[in-house]
Amino acid sequence: MRSFILARRMLRKEDDQDGGRSSRTTTTAAAAAGGLATLARGGAAEPLPAMAEHGEPGFQRMAAALGNSTEGASATIPTNPLQFPVLTDFWCAWDLTDRKRTPALLIDDMQIEYEEYVRGIVPPVKTLIEAFRKAGLPIFWSTWWRFGPDDGFFNTMDRFYGPIGYQTKFNALYNHLPNGGDILSDVAPVTEDERRRVMHKSYSLDMFDERPMKWLVPDGQETLHAELQKLGVDTIVQVGAWTDDCIISTVFHGFSLQYDVVLVEDGVTTASKQHFNAIEVMRGAAAKVLLADQVASYIQLPAVLPPSPSKSSKLLGGRAVRAAALAAAPDAAAATSVAPVLKPEVANLLNTLVVGSLGAAVGYLWGRRDAARRGSRAALLS
Repeated sequence: MRSFILARRMLRKEDDQDGGRSSRTTTTAAAAAGGLATLARGGAAEPLPAMAEHGEPGFQRMAAALGNSTEGASATIPTNPLQFPVLTDFWCAWDLTDRKRTPALLIDDMQIEYEEYVRGIVPPVKTLIEAFRKAGLPIFWSTWWRFGPDDGFFNTMDRFYGPIGYQTKFNALYNHLPNGGDILSDVAPVTEDERRRVMHKSYSLDMFDERPMKWLVPDGQETLHAELQKLGVDTIVQVGAWTDDCIISTVFHGFSLQYDVVLVEDGVTTASKQHFNAIEVMRGAAAKVLLADQVASYIQLPAVLPPSPSKSSKLLGGRAVRAAALAAAPDAAAATSVAPVLKPEVANLLNTLVVGSLGAAVGYLWGRRDAARRGSRAALLS
C-alpha cells in the first residue's frame, strides 16, 4: 500500500510539473469547444444518411394497423419482485430477410496478442469470411496498435488502466508481443485490396471513431463510415474481440450511424468476465444477435445486394442520392421508399389506395385472430 501511495504522489507531482506543457493544448481545446458551440447554435451538420429511412413505408403501414396491439411485439414485461414491479426486455424486431441489403463484415482485433482468447471463434469467423468473399461483399479488419505508454499514442485509456504493471498482462491496454498487432493468419486478408481495408486503432475502442485513422496500406482512405458509404453498405456484421470493449463500442456507434447491426454471438469473445453481460446489453438495445451459420446462409440468398463503389468520396445521403441508388437497382425499390422519385400528387393517391386496401385487409385479418402472427405480418408488409 505504501508503494502505491508513493507512486500516486509521484504522478501528482509530474502532473503539476506538466502544467506548462498542458497550456500548449489550450488552442486545440478551444477549437474543439468552438466546434461544439457551432453545432449547439444550429450550425451545419452532416445530413442524415439515406439508409436511415430503409424499410420506412412498410414500418409505417404496420404501425398504423397494429400500433395499439401487443400481440407479436418483440418485447416482454416479466415481473421483478426484487426491484420494481416489472422490468422490460427488448430485442430486435427486424429480420435480415425483411429487405434487400448490402452488408459488410467487420473483424475487430483478431490478432496475435489475443490468440489465446480468440482461437475459439476462428472457425465461425472463417465461415463468414468465406461467405463474404464468395459473394463479393466487403470485409474490414482492425487491429489494436498500442505497445506501451511511451509509444506516442497516450490518451484517456492510459489513464484508465494506469501505469502500474503496464508490462504485464494485468494491463490490457498494450500489446506485449513485438508482432502482437498482426492479424491471425487464419482470418487475415489475402489480397492487396483486402489489405487496404485493415486499420490500426490506437485511440478508440470503436472501429468507427479512430481519429486520425491509420490504415495498414494508405490509399486515400477516410473513416470506416466513409468507406462503407462509398460501397453502399447499410448493414454491418460484427465479429472479433473484445465483446465488452471494442465490440460493444463499435456496435453502438454503428447503430447511431443508422446501420442495421448484426452481432455474431459465436463470433465474438473477450478476456474478461463481462462477455455474456455485454451480449445481452447489445441484444436488448442495438443489435440483431445471430449465429455465424445463420448469417452465412443469408449471404448466399439473392436478396443480398453487391457493393456499389462510388466515384465520389462524399457520404451517401439525401433524397437525390437515394433516388439515384434506386434507379441503379430498381429491383430494390420494393424494399425502400419510392417517394423521392414520385410526384407528390401521385404519391398521395398511391398512399390513399394503399391505406384503404390495408384497412380492409386488417379488418379481415382481425377476424382471424387464430392465424399465425408471422403470417399476418407478412400479409401486411406485402
